[in-house]
Amino acid sequence: MGTHHQNPEIAWQLKQQAGKWKLPADQCEPECPVRIHTLGRFGIKRLGQAMSLSVTRQQRAIELLQALIAFGGREVSIELLSQALWCDADGDVAKNTFDVTLHRLRNIFEIKDLLTVREGHLTLNSKLAWVDAWALEQLVNHCRPLLERAREPTVMNELARSTDRLQHLYQGSFLEREPVRPWAISLRERLRSKVLFYLIDAGHTWEAMNDKGRAIHCYRKGLEIEPLAEELYQNLIRCYRDSKRVAEAMATFRRCKQILADQLQIPPAEATLDLYATVKD
Repeated sequence: MGTHHQNPEIAWQLKQQAGKWKLPADQCEPECPVRIHTLGRFGIKRLGQAMSLSVTRQQRAIELLQALIAFGGREVSIELLSQALWCDADGDVAKNTFDVTLHRLRNIFEIKDLLTVREGHLTLNSKLAWVDAWALEQLVNHCRPLLERAREPTVMNELARSTDRLQHLYQGSFLEREPVRPWAISLRERLRSKVLFYLIDAGHTWEAMNDKGRAIHCYRKGLEIEPLAEELYQNLIRCYRDSKRVAEAMATFRRCKQILADQLQIPPAEATLDLYATVKD
């Protein structure tokens, strides 16, 4: 890497763009010629077939695609993408690098109008490409208002189906198995937080409706995302206790105690200990 200093204006734009999402409205519809998986393991399907990607020959093109998705995928500034990916390149070098990389990316897919450039901005056509991160974001936005109407029979069924779909979609953090890249962090953390807090709230909703099984499912998925969230252990212990699943409640407490000791060198909170005491009684 060289010693090129990032333009302060571009650096500010990077920070701002990373927190923005112009979410495509049609990402719940999976019937697209291209399907891109970014949650957990990265992968691409074209016309139903998994694509074999060359790490060496196609790496730069794939990184352009990943950054485009991280920045929202629609009308993303080419200057912004170039600064994020090739901050050491200036002027004509940056433009040439982008042009060559985009050409290679288009050749990977060979689908007309999948990637379009207009007035210095690049767009991934959401009518031709389904992206799991976009679908997940849309699904959380769809599910949130349903929680307040969960007792309505039709809403209850829709909420159950959508929550199951959400948990299936979230196979891991955004680009979890890829090298750490600064431009991916904002989206990774935002999606992770949105899903985690939704699962906690959904669990509370199912608990209030006395559906302990669905509540447990939400809390367990939440712990897969954040194994240090003591609130989730408390919720699980309470659900297991109320369901007369004493052995599982005690095992959950032991797991909580162990992981807090191993990772944070702290004991369980007083509230957790008090809850555990009600299990033993």
